[in-house]
Amino acid sequence: MTIGLGKKFLLQKNYKDAEKIFLDLNKKNNNFETNYNLGVINFELKKIKQSLKYFEKCKKIDPRSLNTYLKIAYLEQSRGDIEKSLSTYQKVLEINIKDIRAYYGIFTLNPNFLKESHFQVIKEINESPKANVLEKFLSEFLMSKKEKNEGNFDKELIFLNNAHTLCFDFKKEYNLQSQKYYSQIILEHYNQSNFIDNDKKNHLFDNISPIFIIGLPRSGSTLVEAIITSSEDKIPSFGESAFINMGIINQLSSKILSNNEIKETFNFKVNELQDFVNKKYSQFSLIENKTNNFVDKSLENFFNIEIILNFFPNAKFIHTYRNYDDAIIAIYQTMLPKLSWSHSIADIKEYISLYKKTIKYFKKKYPDKIIDVELSKLTKSKEIEIKKILNFCKIEINKNFLDFDKNEEESPKLFSEDTDINNNEHSHDESKIEPEIEKDLSNVSFDDKDDLEIPAFLRRQTN
Repeated sequence: MTIGLGKKFLLQKNYKDAEKIFLDLNKKNNNFETNYNLGVINFELKKIKQSLKYFEKCKKIDPRSLNTYLKIAYLEQSRGDIEKSLSTYQKVLEINIKDIRAYYGIFTLNPNFLKESHFQVIKEINESPKANVLEKFLSEFLMSKKEKNEGNFDKELIFLNNAHTLCFDFKKEYNLQSQKYYSQIILEHYNQSNFIDNDKKNHLFDNISPIFIIGLPRSGSTLVEAIITSSEDKIPSFGESAFINMGIINQLSSKILSNNEIKETFNFKVNELQDFVNKKYSQFSLIENKTNNFVDKSLENFFNIEIILNFFPNAKFIHTYRNYDDAIIAIYQTMLPKLSWSHSIADIKEYISLYKKTIKYFKKKYPDKIIDVELSKLTKSKEIEIKKILNFCKIEINKNFLDFDKNEEESPKLFSEDTDINNNEHSHDESKIEPEIEKDLSNVSFDDKDDLEIPAFLRRQTN
């Protein structure tokens, strides 16, 4: 058993085998690297206490490891311990006052915590010719928030546009054209009975009733997830797993094929996807624990409703939405580096047009499988909307549900985003320790709060 093999398993997200290797290595050599990797693994397996234990060991071994403190801060945040998380981010700044990741972490916890002195440093980072792409990007984003809070909306827009331009430089191969092509296949050609042979169908998940939250970002999806996972049954969440999209969209060619070619190609890919989905959803003991339902908040799954129903015939879909002009602006204001279509108003509008067409099709085809939840109603008529959601999901209603947003206890998650990004100033070469962390902006996670306040200057951009 070698460190290299353990890192290989970690890169492949084979956490159980990676854990076995690093536990064995840790018995022989209880050092920073083995503990750090065990911390990462336990975090991914949602063993928060264990993950913290290993990162605390790392902190003792090297009290100046910035990545360690950032991991601890994020874990404390995920547990709802805001004060501890803020304190840990401040520790990062004591070590390196120009660590932009700490400022961003503080902003996600409490935007009001950042004072003028903090923003002065952020401004210096932004204007430095030595700033790397991540530092420029996060500083542009944070400066936009400062200008917004001060009512300088024209300046806010300048910083937002700069941040979005940086995101353009880090786009993945995924683009709107391939998404359009995929949507065309789904809406015009795909049919379960034609593409999936019943005798090949795996009935592993026939008795599971998952809940998929779909729609656009910033439309109430996080609120709905919190409502469902606050149940006494402790319904787990896969978060934004993107399993279905990973298995299909990225594998389909963007060239236009004939009907026969589409059928042949898609049939192969869907059957291949079935094995992929079985493996992924089984990886975290979903079946072994006999969990009858779970939440998946991969919003783009509105494209995949029919395919999902092939795997999970008892699946339910909650479609969260808001006024479309508000949605356009909220998406542009939030910054979503992973979504290549979110970096210009024109692309956002085009994506929303595709989304509206697709959701309309599936609502007509599967009216009993999909319900609509409007953000404004969810915030104004909380009790009515919560009862509607829970009745649809066949979840028992209890009084605690109305206080779901006051519950500081961590809702169970089977998967989660990590916000750690490499930094050359670390005392260890942690980029080698943590191979799953990419050097671009695709791994940056932004808060998903559903803000209804839209400034007028941005609203004009949608017209």
